[in-house]
Amino acid sequence: MLTVILSVCVLCLVWLTLKGWQARSSEQKDSELSIVSLWLRRVWNSTSKTHPLPPAFPGSLPIIGHLHKGIAFSSNIFNFFKILSEDCVKQGGVTILKLGPDLHYLITDPQDASTAAKSCLRRHYAIESTKVWQGNSIITSSGETWARHRKLLNPAFSLPVIHGFLDVFNSQAKKLVNELEPFVGNGPFNHSPYFVTNNFETLCAGTFGIENAMSKELLAKYISSGYALIELIITKVLKVWLQIDLIYKLVGLKKKEDELVENLHSLTKTVLQNKKLEALSNNVKSPTTGLRYKGFLDLLMDLSANGAFTEKEVRDQTEAILTTGFETTSTQLTFTMLLLGSHPKIQDKLYNEFEAVLGPDRDVGKDDLNKLVYTNAVIMESVRVFPTAPYILRCVEQDVKLKNYTMRAGSNCIIFPLIPNIATKDSKGDQFRPERWLDDDFNGNQDFAGFGMGKRGCLGKTYAMIAMKVMLAHFIRQYRVRADMSQLQLSADFVLKPVSGHEISIEQRHSTAA
Repeated sequence: MLTVILSVCVLCLVWLTLKGWQARSSEQKDSELSIVSLWLRRVWNSTSKTHPLPPAFPGSLPIIGHLHKGIAFSSNIFNFFKILSEDCVKQGGVTILKLGPDLHYLITDPQDASTAAKSCLRRHYAIESTKVWQGNSIITSSGETWARHRKLLNPAFSLPVIHGFLDVFNSQAKKLVNELEPFVGNGPFNHSPYFVTNNFETLCAGTFGIENAMSKELLAKYISSGYALIELIITKVLKVWLQIDLIYKLVGLKKKEDELVENLHSLTKTVLQNKKLEALSNNVKSPTTGLRYKGFLDLLMDLSANGAFTEKEVRDQTEAILTTGFETTSTQLTFTMLLLGSHPKIQDKLYNEFEAVLGPDRDVGKDDLNKLVYTNAVIMESVRVFPTAPYILRCVEQDVKLKNYTMRAGSNCIIFPLIPNIATKDSKGDQFRPERWLDDDFNGNQDFAGFGMGKRGCLGKTYAMIAMKVMLAHFIRQYRVRADMSQLQLSADFVLKPVSGHEISIEQRHSTAA
């Protein structure tokens, strides 16, 4: 252990030299010494024998641990995490991964996953790296800042507010159905971009209360900039030498990062300016009274006016919801259509429920939502099979007792929901079977991680569930979907997404009343 610590000390000295130690101010020197201290503490945590460690992922090397494997898979992080999770299952549900001085507990065991998620609320440093983009938003912040933001923003996603979006959900769903009509009977096509654009428009019109917030060109620019920045952040996390400011600048990545962040911030400013202009031109007050039942952006504006949020915090929160709100829902719908197209009997059962509850063409009302029981099961099963977040990353700030091990304070944990048995007790966990959610003895809700786990579960879960119900109701009543999942290829950054083999074909339905 002493050899490891001395080696790391040498690396720290080299790091400080490269960063131009003599040219640093006293504040910068104090900050960097704190980082070195943290690094040494991480080494100590990874080598200390305070608590016995679970089995390690194979291939660890002295000092760098498994970092070489992370670097090798940096261009395909999903495959790396898939290998990690599969090995974790084989070794009993809890293993460890060492990325340089950082000790990571890998967890696939459902009970331990639930314990870790409830006990560890601080975001992993990979998530905190996105602060360059989203500042101290609800996504990136931790501690008291996160708790305050969560409490202030919860009302924007309450059921009365979301019910107020139903007209938007219905009209946007019908708009998408009409846009896809040229594909009827013309073979497979990639439906994903249409869902992304439509869900972004829905988010802006509903949650933000802005019609036509961005042109399709600006939206495309926002999406491409977001994907590029996320890829850059992941590369920086895995290729640790890029965390040295001098190297990051010399290879041109700092300039690229600044340009991408500027693109994203400028487009977010466009959304906020449009909201202010629309409010001024219409001079219309929110249709509900009081702060509690206002939509997200209206609530943000009021919180800013009341001094609860600064102008920067308003931008950060808007950025976070823009990023997560449309991509997550649209990607999940992409997977759901693929699953329904590959399971015609399940699709027929879903169609029959829509016909029974809504008839051939009626819009979805708030009283219909609880009647769409099988629809809810289909969505939950889709999220279980293809979870939006394929891994949950957290910091372990204090010792956490699992069933057979104790996670050490100062370490990290990675929870994997993309495991067939994480929410199932049967031998068919890898199958798409919505009926499992209707079984009385199924406790999937306890261990289910598709929308996150513990207190840091998805803020917009109810919004996403209702929006997806409405979209499915219109889509499936209009079209019969066909798909072949045999060639499906996946990737992931912070969100699971398909990259190929996910095309669907659609045919016009003819209801029995026609």
